[in-house]
Amino acid sequence: MHYPLLLSFILVLTISLEVLAPPPYHALVAPIFKHTNANTSLYSIALNNYTLNNYEHYIIDVDAPFTWYKGELSPRALSCDTPACTVARSYRSPLCPIANDIGGDDQCRCLVTPVNPVTMSCAVSQLTYKDFSLYWTNGRFRTGSMGFSQWYASSAPPSLVQSLPKEAIGVGAFSWSSISLLYQFTYPSGLIARKFALCLPSSSRARGVILFGDGPYYLLPPPNFDAAGVLSYTPLYGDPTSPGYFINLTGISVNGKAINVARNAFDFHVNASARLSSIVPYTTLRSDIYSVFLKNFKKAARGIAQAKKVAPFSLCFNTTTIRSRGHRLRIPQINLMLGNGEQWTVDTLNSIKQVNNDVGCLAFVDGGEMTKQAVVIGTYQMENNFLLFDLDQSRLGFSSSPLPYGTSCGGFNFTVGSYF
Repeated sequence: MHYPLLLSFILVLTISLEVLAPPPYHALVAPIFKHTNANTSLYSIALNNYTLNNYEHYIIDVDAPFTWYKGELSPRALSCDTPACTVARSYRSPLCPIANDIGGDDQCRCLVTPVNPVTMSCAVSQLTYKDFSLYWTNGRFRTGSMGFSQWYASSAPPSLVQSLPKEAIGVGAFSWSSISLLYQFTYPSGLIARKFALCLPSSSRARGVILFGDGPYYLLPPPNFDAAGVLSYTPLYGDPTSPGYFINLTGISVNGKAINVARNAFDFHVNASARLSSIVPYTTLRSDIYSVFLKNFKKAARGIAQAKKVAPFSLCFNTTTIRSRGHRLRIPQINLMLGNGEQWTVDTLNSIKQVNNDVGCLAFVDGGEMTKQAVVIGTYQMENNFLLFDLDQSRLGFSSSPLPYGTSCGGFNFTVGSYF
C-alpha cells in the first residue's frame, strides 16, 4: 500500500512570475553543492539571487516536513488555525518540545519546531513565509526565471545552523509533506509535474543538479544523453509516521549471490525495509544484516590485500593492486534486490570509499541492532546516480553511475544563457 500522505485540502499560495524567456517548459532547475568535513557530507540547493552570484544555500533533506531558515520572528507569521500550521505540527520530533502558540493582538501565531538534521537539535520558531526564485529549463540549459512569493517556511534562531556548512542558511524540505518545497513548486499552480530528479555530485568541485517536473534531463558532454532514458523504476512508499521516502528492498547480492539472512530480515511491514536519506553519509545496515553482508563480501574479495580499518568502516583494502584502466576498482559487485524484481546495481565508485591514495574501504556501515529500518540508503551510494522521485506515480527512478555514458551529475549545462 502506498502512503503519499496527501491532505484533503489545498494549501493556497500566492505566486508571482518573472519570466525572462517564455515557457512552455515543464521543469525548473537549480544547482547542488557538496559540503564535506571530517564527519559529514551534506548537499545544498542554491536558490535566489543568481545574477549576483550570491545564492541562498539550503541543505537538501528528503525527510524534512517543512523548510526552515535562519531569521528573526516575522510579522508575516501564519495563524495557528491554518491548514499549513496543522501539517507542520503533525511531524513534530519526539525530541522537540511542544510549541505553544503566541497570543496577543487578537492573533494566534503558529509556532513549530524545525530540526537540525545533523545534530537532531530543535528550536521553537514561527511558521511564516519566504520568497524564492528558480529558473526554467528546457532540459538542456536554463532559460527563464520564476519567482515564488509567500511560500511556507519557518524562521529559526541562528543557533540552529551552527553545525551546518557555513554557506547554509537553513534546510530545504523535499519530502511527501504538502508544505515541502516540492509540493509548493507544483501546487496549486499545476505548472509542473509532481516529481523531482536528484543528481548529487561526488566532488565539491562540481555542481550537481536538481530538476523539478518532467524531462528530458540532458547531461553533457554527450549531445543527446537524456538520463531519463536509462532509468529503472521501483515503487516509492511513504509511512504514516514519517514524511520521508521508502522502497521495498528484499535482499542484497554480492557477485550475483544473495546473502543468506533471516527470512523476514527485509520484511517491509516489519522493518520498514529501506529508507532513502540525503543526510546519512553511508548506507547503514541493521547489525544482523550487516554481519552477514560483511562476511559475504570478505569471502568474495578473498585475494585482495586488506588494510588497517579506518573508522567508521569495518573492512578496508590496499587498492593499489586492484585498480584497472580508468582508475576503476576490480571488486565484488553489489546489487540491491527490489520487491518488483528490479536490481539497483551499486557502482564500484559507490561501494568503496577511497580514504587515501592506497586504501579504500567498503562504504557500508553497521547501523546497530535497534535501527528502525533494516537499511538506510546513504548519500555516498546516491552520488553520481540519477534518481527520479515521481510522486505522481509513486515510484522511484534510479540509475547506476552515468560515467559509462560519458557524463556525471556535474554534467548539466548551467552556463548557456545564464550567469553561472
